[in-house]
Amino acid sequence: MIAGDIVYLRPGTAEEAVAAWATHEGARYLAGGTEIVTAARRAAAPDLRACIDLKRIPEAAACGTDGGVLCLGAATPLSDLADRGDFPLLAAVCRGIADRTVRNRLTLGGNLAGLLPYREAALPLLLADATLRTILPGRDGAPAVRRERRLRESFDKRLLLAPGELVLSFAVPLAATQWPWRHHRRTRTGPVDYPLVTLALVRDGPAVRFAVAGAHPYPFRSDAVDAALSRDGAGAVPAVVDALGPLRADARASAEYRAHLLGHLLRASLEELA
Repeated sequence: MIAGDIVYLRPGTAEEAVAAWATHEGARYLAGGTEIVTAARRAAAPDLRACIDLKRIPEAAACGTDGGVLCLGAATPLSDLADRGDFPLLAAVCRGIADRTVRNRLTLGGNLAGLLPYREAALPLLLADATLRTILPGRDGAPAVRRERRLRESFDKRLLLAPGELVLSFAVPLAATQWPWRHHRRTRTGPVDYPLVTLALVRDGPAVRFAVAGAHPYPFRSDAVDAALSRDGAGAVPAVVDALGPLRADARASAEYRAHLLGHLLRASLEELA
């Protein structure tokens, strides 16, 4: 049970959503609600005063092709993305996150913007150089402002958003959804566990792109690492592991074990893509 009174709002458009955020102090956007509701039940979100449900906003909930891109609504559940066939790498990554019952509530935008550091669904989007589409509340009564920019420009360890900025969707070039790819995920106890390493690799012609989560404190992708792997292949693996800097060390695994596991999975992925 959630202690205290919370205003529940269910706008039908993106403009109504950001206007509601500007009107209600302490408002939070809600799609799946897995983190917000859990925190509220534990009284860990004392400033939560209003929830703005996004599921009626068409562009935040819909997926489909538009011209030369695949548009993925930020409020789309991960289970829906796992069942789709138009972005196989994203589907494979989503199938590894939690179990299906939980994935029915977890959303794409929530996975990227949530508090957990893994943010595995970001990996295919970063590799595909996806575009981020958002909307901002207007200032001093001005109309809402829509923004569109590369995801990598707004992703540094986590999504970097302005106050009240609402993520609507991600646009992925259709060509990128069909690149040859490999995905490996390893946990300590079983498939329904946080990852020790989640690795995604794609090949765009002669170029290799690499992204990883779990081993690092946050999702990692680097142009310099991509260039080294494209040039030297498996010979670049030790340098790639070193380039990540200090790896995560916790009760699940040491940093040394994660480094060994990452190197092994990266070599295997390069061989599979060759």
